[in-house]
Amino acid sequence: MAIQIYREGAVEFHLPASEHLFYNPRARLGRDLGVLAMRVEATRLERPLEVLELMAAAGLRTRRYLTEAPVAHMLVNDANDEAYRLLQHELKDDPRVEVRHELAQRLLCQLYLEDRRFDWVDLDPFGTPAPFVPYVTGVIRWEGLFYVTATDAPVLCGAQRGEALKSYDAVSALGRECHEFGLRILIGFLMRRFVQANMYGVPLFSLFDGYCWRVLLRVFKGTRGFPTENLGFIAQMPDGEYRATLAGVPAPLNTELKPSNTVRWIGPLWLGALHDHGFLSEMFRSAKEDYFAYAKRVIARMHRELDEIPIVYNLSGLADRLEKSVPSTRQAIQFLRERGYRASGVHHAGNAVRTDAPLAVLFQLWEG
Repeated sequence: MAIQIYREGAVEFHLPASEHLFYNPRARLGRDLGVLAMRVEATRLERPLEVLELMAAAGLRTRRYLTEAPVAHMLVNDANDEAYRLLQHELKDDPRVEVRHELAQRLLCQLYLEDRRFDWVDLDPFGTPAPFVPYVTGVIRWEGLFYVTATDAPVLCGAQRGEALKSYDAVSALGRECHEFGLRILIGFLMRRFVQANMYGVPLFSLFDGYCWRVLLRVFKGTRGFPTENLGFIAQMPDGEYRATLAGVPAPLNTELKPSNTVRWIGPLWLGALHDHGFLSEMFRSAKEDYFAYAKRVIARMHRELDEIPIVYNLSGLADRLEKSVPSTRQAIQFLRERGYRASGVHHAGNAVRTDAPLAVLFQLWEG
């Protein structure tokens, strides 16, 4: 059998040629960020981590976690026969590893009945994580970390809004800002499911990396600390302006037209902060190796954005609407700040701004 050799981070991978097992370079950033977050968490706990990886596939994340992060024990699982055999072969000599071959939901139920909990639970499915999240709530330690991925872009970006209702109990929206909406829909879904299990989460970082959405949550017991005001909707007004609004609060109205026909509702979704900036700073400092150069640039972008503002405008979309050229993002941010508004870049879109300014003020960019 032909063997393909790849190197990523501090690890060299030997993968058999297979349609089921493959190396995905687009997912490298997620693995980089996972390693850095594990380092920070192990430093906080002053001990190595107990890790559960539910869908290990070819074991690329597994090998990197074991090699580059402080791991005391790792339960590695995959339901695919070929993946399981490869995991057994590659990890058999590491005494820290326990390899399982189960459907993820079945394994989570077994671990819950055994009262086994983990510092770090890693869920990286193909598509939506929605079917697995309710089972995950029973295996995370209090103040443990849940690292979750979603790759169902047509669903979270509004091309399949019916599927978004099925998977996330939310209305997604197709458009230039859809990646921001998708990220906040995913976080909002996770928060609602954890609250239903008498738990709540706090985002440590959240991003769209051009390939998929990734969220790292710290999980707490009980719901008293959960900020319900951070769950709500984004309404797009007839003129295209976005407004954040809470459930139970009167909807923004247009007195000339019927709101049901002119206001587009997106959500429910997460309106709160996307990142813990102290945690991001610690991740940045822990990235000492040269191969984390790109991850450090992404962390720096996330650290600079005003992620507690849920409204994002794509400058290219606004310019197309006005049939004018696109201003630089830096110029737009400076323009808004000079007028007393808060504004920053957006980590997942180089030509977008995150701001609390009304749309009418943004349009002034093209005046004069």
